[in-house]
This record gives sequence, C-alpha cells and structure tokens, in this order.
Amino acid sequence: MPDVSNNASSSRGRGGPGQHAGRRPPSASQAGGDTKPGSDFWDRINRGSNVTKIGSNTNPRDVAGQIAAQARAAVDCPILRCVGPQSTNQAMKAVAIARTYLFESDRSGQTSHPDLTVYPEFVKVEGGPDDQLSAVQLVISKRARRPCDVKEGRSLKVGTNTEAKALAGAIASCTREGSRVELTAIGAGSVNQAVKSIAIARQFVEEEAIDLCCRPEFVEISEGDAAGATSALRLLVLVEQT
Repeated sequence: MPDVSNNASSSRGRGGPGQHAGRRPPSASQAGGDTKPGSDFWDRINRGSNVTKIGSNTNPRDVAGQIAAQARAAVDCPILRCVGPQSTNQAMKAVAIARTYLFESDRSGQTSHPDLTVYPEFVKVEGGPDDQLSAVQLVISKRARRPCDVKEGRSLKVGTNTEAKALAGAIASCTREGSRVELTAIGAGSVNQAVKSIAIARQFVEEEAIDLCCRPEFVEISEGDAAGATSALRLLVLVEQT
C-alpha cells in the first residue's frame, strides 16, 4: 500500500491537512537528489498508479490527507481498493474526513476547494482461492461545491444483516421516482452493506442513462437511551445523467 502518512503529517498553513502536498514537488535535480520515489502521490501518478489499497488497520486520517491533497492538486483523486467490511469502513471514513478537510479549507481560504463524490464498484483482484478475489473499489471524483440541498426523501437505516441486493432495488426504485435517498449505517458491517448496495444499484440503472454516486458524512444519532448519541456514517445517494 502506498505510504499516505507523509501527505497528512504536516498540515501547516491555512489550506488544512494535505494542503502542502497539492503543490508539484521539485525535481530530483532541483532538490539536490532528495526527492525519493513514492514520497508523495506525484511519483505514483507519474508511474501510472493511482490506486491505494485500504486495510482493516489503515488510519483513515492518513488516507484523508492524501485524498484532500490530490483533490486540491491538478490530478485525479486516488482510487481506494478494499477487501472486507473493515477495509471498506475505513475507506469511507477517510472520504468523509477528507470532505471535512476540504470544507474547512474552502470556508477559511481565498480559493475554492472542491467537494467529493464516491462511485462504488466491484472488481476482481489477485489473491483469492482461484487467483482472484472480489473487492470493492471506490472511485472518488471532484465536484463543485454547492449549497446544501434540503430536499426531502427516504432515509434508510442499514444494518449488518441488511440484504444488499434488496436495498439496491429500493435505492434504484427511489432514484427512478426522483426521490432523494440517505443511508445511515453504524459499524463496519453496516457501512459495508450500504456501499455494496449502491454498487449493485448502479448496475441496476446503468442502462437507463443514469448513474449513482454518494457523499459520506459523519452524523450523530440518538437511540433514545441513556447512552447518548452514537456516531454513524450517512451516505447521501446522488443521481447523475450519463
């Protein structure tokens, strides 16, 4: 997995975490030969690699710093590849944190910083019993920042045992009707099912000239007991014409 920690470790200046990495680093000759391959995302992109593998123990803030840095630069955001519920959960948390970094930079700076959307999809990677393993891939795209949409819609709570294909059918049905859909998930298993359902729903509507993506964010929800509020991930599903 690419080293993402040094993109987030020294968040100096008004730009916020990852801001310093958004500038093109000097060449090896300009830097006296100190620039090392893999020291930042420019080297990886120049080699044609923009995929970051997310593990179950990956620090979401490190990945968020990388995402924010690339979002500010004139390059594509990293593609996050996840195997297993915990990895998918860490990846979606990273995107939610990166959105917060960019929002704070946009609010405090003199330049505009983009928002992010996520396109989940299934891919096959090497390493399974038959030399292939199913993984979830999160393609992150930059989008212009827009005022908050207060349009009402359906809010669906996702659990670990939620059937992803059934939820995908509900998402596809709502989007065809023009309804807004929000998925709320607590815990890695629930987040994984929510992400998989959006990936499946994208397959359901791909022949209808529309595509689906989502924007993850942290929310606090109350279960009505003395324990107080619980942190959750909310995925706002967006519809795009293709």
